[in-house]
Amino acid sequence: MAKQTRTEDAQMELVDHLGELRTRLFRAALYLVAGMIVAYNLYEPIYNIFAAPLQPILGKFDSSMVFTNVADPFLLKMQVAFIAGMTFAFPFITMEIWGFVEPALTPEERKPVVFLAPFSVLLFLSGIATAYASLPACYGWMSSFIGEAGNTILYQEPKTYILLTAKIMLGFGIAFELPVLLLFLARIGVINAELMTKYWRHATVGIFIAAATLTPSNDPLTMLMMAIPMAGLYILSIGLVRAFEPREGKSDPSIGALIAVSLAPVAILGAASFWLWRTHAFDISATKNESVKQVQKEMATTKAQTAKSLAELAAQNAKILERMEAYEKENAELKARIEELTPTVPLPDPTPNPFIDPPKNLEGGAPTP
Repeated sequence: MAKQTRTEDAQMELVDHLGELRTRLFRAALYLVAGMIVAYNLYEPIYNIFAAPLQPILGKFDSSMVFTNVADPFLLKMQVAFIAGMTFAFPFITMEIWGFVEPALTPEERKPVVFLAPFSVLLFLSGIATAYASLPACYGWMSSFIGEAGNTILYQEPKTYILLTAKIMLGFGIAFELPVLLLFLARIGVINAELMTKYWRHATVGIFIAAATLTPSNDPLTMLMMAIPMAGLYILSIGLVRAFEPREGKSDPSIGALIAVSLAPVAILGAASFWLWRTHAFDISATKNESVKQVQKEMATTKAQTAKSLAELAAQNAKILERMEAYEKENAELKARIEELTPTVPLPDPTPNPFIDPPKNLEGGAPTP
């Protein structure tokens, strides 16, 4: 009976867990739908943010975005809404996941997770900001090979471009979670600061391999822009792991270590944000104004060239008319001169000459001798 009771309790507990999991998945789906609705209504500014890194390249090569299917504009809007909606709903979805996992952890196991959660969010945002700041240079380097293919022009499909940009930003965000992974491994006793310092060369090779794997564009410049910050984060992680190592029998990190860990991603995010601010990456109005100014400048140039061409044509037409008038005047003078030089000759007598044109026999016979 006791065994049967334990089995029933286990079954009830499993059913309760499945019910809670279903409820939290349903909430996560609602968060995603709500995020997509918000992103759908903010489609234009979000799309402008995604498209801003490519605008200088399109202007440089006199290219543009093109659709190859009538359904592509709608699919592009849904794609942007899904990516942005997932980003908006990600904190709430994370809360649902944490709410499901938290009861299974002990208080000691919850401490590092509670601290690493906001730390990982800041690092993820730092990775996205760094990726966005590096996109103009990466796309500029990629576009430098367009001229080597001969007489070619770039017609970029928006869906492919948005998906590639989202993959690059996601790859950078995941790569910047390296300190969280190292701190977690150090927390459970797999590695320590001394081991990380000893094998830093091996870690550098692994970082470059990971950067090459996480880079969706497969170009060396983007890989370097991901690997170099990751190498810096590895060096930073050595100090963080050393600060978190237990000292004098204390397992909890000091307040100074917590402040250092908290300020590290804030400094990275601040540096990336400062770079974005200096490059006006998120200044969509400035980008639009520059585009409008460029279009107005091109229109003014075209208008000036057209006016110049029309003036040249009018001048050529005036010259032609002057030449025609001169030719007509010369022709009239030549006619008058010819009339003056031509003598008046009397017309010959129409009477027939019998020696030249003898009369014929009226009856049709031989001519009269």
